[in-house]
Parts: sequence; structure tokens; C-alpha cells
Amino acid sequence: MKTEIQEWHRVRTTSADRSRRARNPADQPRRINATALVLATFLVGAVLVTWGLWREGSRAMLSANVPDQVFFQFVLRHAVDVLAGDATPFFTSQMNAPLGVNLMANTVVLGLGIPLAPLTVLGGPQLSFTVLLVLGLAGTAAAWYWFLLRHVVSSRAAAAVGAALCGFGPGMISQANGHPNWTAQFLVPFLVHWALRMAEPGRALRNGAVLGLLVVVQAFVNEEVLLYTALACAVFLTAYAALTWPAQRAAIRPVLATAGVAAVLGGALLAYPLWTQFFGPQSFRGLPPGASAYGADLASFAAFPRLSLGGNVDVTRLLAPNAAEENTFLGWPLLALLGLAVAGWLWRQALVRTLVVTGAVFALFAMGRQVFAGGERTALPGLWRPFNHLPLLESVVPVRFGLVLLPVVGALVALTVEVVARLPRQSAQGLPLRRLAYALVGLALVPLLPLPLPTHRGPAVPRFVTEGTWRAYVPAGRTLVTVPLTSNEHSEGMRWWAQSGAGFSFPGGYFIGPGRQPGTATFGPPPRPTDLLFASIVKGAKVPKVTGRMRDGLLADLRFWRAGALVLPDGAPRADVLRELVDDLVGDGVRTGGVTVWPVSELAEVDAPAPVPASAEEPGTGTPPGGREDPPVG
Repeated sequence: MKTEIQEWHRVRTTSADRSRRARNPADQPRRINATALVLATFLVGAVLVTWGLWREGSRAMLSANVPDQVFFQFVLRHAVDVLAGDATPFFTSQMNAPLGVNLMANTVVLGLGIPLAPLTVLGGPQLSFTVLLVLGLAGTAAAWYWFLLRHVVSSRAAAAVGAALCGFGPGMISQANGHPNWTAQFLVPFLVHWALRMAEPGRALRNGAVLGLLVVVQAFVNEEVLLYTALACAVFLTAYAALTWPAQRAAIRPVLATAGVAAVLGGALLAYPLWTQFFGPQSFRGLPPGASAYGADLASFAAFPRLSLGGNVDVTRLLAPNAAEENTFLGWPLLALLGLAVAGWLWRQALVRTLVVTGAVFALFAMGRQVFAGGERTALPGLWRPFNHLPLLESVVPVRFGLVLLPVVGALVALTVEVVARLPRQSAQGLPLRRLAYALVGLALVPLLPLPLPTHRGPAVPRFVTEGTWRAYVPAGRTLVTVPLTSNEHSEGMRWWAQSGAGFSFPGGYFIGPGRQPGTATFGPPPRPTDLLFASIVKGAKVPKVTGRMRDGLLADLRFWRAGALVLPDGAPRADVLRELVDDLVGDGVRTGGVTVWPVSELAEVDAPAPVPASAEEPGTGTPPGGREDPPVG
């Protein structure tokens, strides 16, 4: 297949030519310098895109997606504990106490977190998060640059342009808003490379072993990317074989043998992690309601993403599920350019037709179960509808299929640039043909140039946590309960734990876990009465009158959470209102280290009496548990 891929519209250099060129002492430094310049450009571009995270330091927050950023800070810190032997790899009891969280089912990214663990220890998880984004964007572009030069084009400039689109295209910049596991696609080109080598006769064992190991590593970076890569390779290879069938007949046996070796090796190494993911504690099926319905709007393919020179926030809000899922915003100039190039120069090549088929299939998949156009639901069912309830595929977010388009489009752009470089300088009429063609390429790509990720400065971790004061209020085996409860909207517990490295556990959190009904999934734990009460007040609800029933609900929740203390940060929304309410529920709290804390260990005992009211107007008055005096720290 590799030979066929290299036989295109152009005359490609032979191996002898390449050997002679490699021996030329004048050419080798030039190629090294060109590659170094390309890689340096990718690295600088990644730093510029993430500049806000560097500028704000450890308190930098992504304005478009704080919850996912905090979640990845959590798992990066978790990787440190795993490496130190203080935590199990695929499960945590620090979050969502006392039930815990199945991290294998929540993108634990040990393949990224463990290599970065020394940096996390030295500089904190926010620094590791930022470095991970930079390495993901630049590394993905660099890997595709290598792949395009090896399999697609001879021109380094063409490969650089195509690779830049693969690494910094609209979907990748969008995913950089809190999804470093999606921007870290630097293994994907190597997976595709070894998939293309499956047809080599007599190399099934070696090629299968390498492919299987790559699969294992990618599974600990991002399983969903691995799934999409496997589906894309299957569609591509099937389409390519159909277009060039007589020449591919002999490849069937080595392809099946290589795939078998990779499946056996990968399956053996991933058996326990996958069992934990699908059948272990706190496992679940599918996705929370709404997430599986995320599909690409038909109009989004011709629109520009918001974080680009040509972006329009109002348009993207209408056409995208959220700011981190603008995966199909390619812009109409690029689509027009590729349409012209494919129709005019490239269509006769089998690889180009295969790329077009692959891109079309995944564009249709990205639209999900129902086609939307311009924000309006149409009567057309999506191509994904028959597949979305199948095992494994039920956990897919359809709009992310749009990310498969970037390598497809990147390869087509690289081919287009190489074709343009071979055009005559002038037409028969004296027009500067090559310059005009380069101008069209530039006009198609310039509107997609990425802008820096929007960031802001978040609150500091309270001294109550960083100085270890929490230990005086949270006995061993008890939890620290944030007010309001830690969730996707209020991530204090996760952020404090991740950035401080403190050893407390906390209820709630931002993750996917089992829903109330068997076989369902939900974001965070199913809410409890006290959780709902605090959350409603933060959103502006009127504070209800404290009743005995409300205290009974609080007591049941404290016992379920095995609470040691309730903690309200000073800067929380409606902090004064929440503080007064909790004072009425459990007694006066203690102001210390940037928080108000209410010791509730005694109340959380199974045989503890109900909390007494703080007001003498209700029966049962007495000394409230937890006074205003600070207990001794130690």
C-alpha cells in the first residue's frame, strides 16, 4: 500500500536518489535546519496559544471551561500519588467520598500524568496542565509533519502547512479549552503509520507487537481518541482496498495476522484496566443525558471557530454545543479551496478519493443522530443513529468525530500546496499563476489562525488548606464538605486537593458516575437534599426557614458523607447568606484561614442526636456543637 500511496500525480524521488541526497554534505544540514525551524515554530505557536495560562501562573483558569481544567489538575495530582504508591491507579476515594470515582472510566490519563509527575511535584498540577497543552499541540503537529513527509508529500513546506492544520486546526484549539487529553494526539500518526504497515508480508509478529504496544499507551492517554483512530483506519483501509482491489488482494492475510497479534497483546495488557472501567466499582454505561446528543450543525463546517481571526462568537454559540467542541468549523474558504484542488488536480489519485470518502463518512457521523442546520432541527436522521446504542459506541460524543477531519484536511492541504509549488510561474496570458494560487491558499488558511485561549485569574487556595489547618477539624476517616458541595459549577474541593496535595477526601466532584437508575450515567453524584439546598441558594433562591425536617435531612447527609467539617470559602457566591444558613443549621462557625468552618464530626456519628437550633425561639435550645473557638492545631 505504501508504494501505491507514493505513486501519485508527481514524480517522486527514488530510494537511490534519497541516498545520494543524504550523502550530500551541503543538503543534510539544510534539511536539519528546515525541520528544526518547523518544530520551533510549532512550539512557539503552542506557547502563544496558551500564553494566558503562563501569564497567570498557578491561579490561571480557562474562562471557557473551568470544570474540565480542574478535573485534569486532579488526575495529574492523582498520578503523583500513584507513582508514590499512595493511590490505586484506576480508582480514587478522595473525590465523591465515601463512594469514590472510577477514574478509568473518566480519562485518568496515566500515560500523561506519570511522565509529568516530577513536574507536578515541583511546580504543581497547573504547570503540568499548561505544559501538557503545549506539548500536545506542538507534539501533534510535529508527529503529523513526520507522517506527511514519510507517506504523503516530498515538500517540507507542504508537510509543515498540513501538519500545522492537524495540530492547530479549529478542533484542536477548541479542545485546548480544558481537554489536554484530546490535544495530546501525537501518537495518532504513529498508530496510522503502523496500521499502514500491516500489509507487509512476513512482519506480522513485529508489526503487530509494535502496534499493540502503541494501542496500550494510547489507551492511557485517551481511549476515545484510540477508538476514533481505529474507526478512521478501518474506513480508510476499506475504502482504499475497494478502490485498488486487485492490487490489495495479497495483503489480506498479513493484515489479519498483524491485527491478530496487536489484538492479543493489547487485550492482554489492557484486560484488567478495561474490566475495572466497565465492571469495577462506580462503573456505568453510556453517557449522561444530553452529552450523547452533541452533534455538529451542518452550517458549522463552513463557519469559522470563535478562537480564530475570522471567528464570530455569536455564530459559534448558535452552531456549537459549547466552546470546547467546535470540531467541525473549517471555514468556507478552505472548503472551497479543497474542492477546487481535488476537482482540478487530485481526484484521479486513489489516495485522494479515499481521503474524501473517509472525510465524508466522519463528517456525517459528527452530525450525530439528528441533522441540525443553522441551529434548527431538520427532519433528516443522522448517519450515527443506527450505531449510537451499540456497546462502546454508546459512550461516544458524536461531534468529536469532526476531529478526524483535521488529518484528512491536513493531508489534502499538503497535497494542494505541493501541487501549487509545481505550477508554472506564469500562465500563457502572462498571469502570475503560482503567486495567485499561493494567495488562494493563504486566503483559505489565514482566517483559521488561532487566537490565545481566554483565561482569568482564579482565587487562591485558602490558607486553611495550604497551612494544614484542616487537619484539626477533619479526623481520620472523615471528609471535608465544601459549601456548596463540590460539583462542575463549584469546583473548590477538587481544586484545593489538586493544587495543595492535601490528604483530605471530599464529597461530590466533577466526574461521570452511575445514575440513580441501573445502567445510567450522570455528571457528579446524584444530588442529596442538603446539596440541592445550598446550590439553590447560590443561584439566588430565597433562604427558607430552618425546620426540623431540614435539620434531619442535613443530619442524614452528614452521616452519608462521613463529614468531619463543613467549609465555606470567603469568596464563595452569596457567602454571607450561606454562612447565616449553616449557622442556623449546626451552630456558629469558625472564621479561619480564608474560610468559615463548622466541625460536624459528632453530628455525623450514627447515634448522634439531631443538631440543635441556634435560635431560642425553637424548642431544644442549648449549646450548639462547634463554637467560635479554634480547636488546637496538631
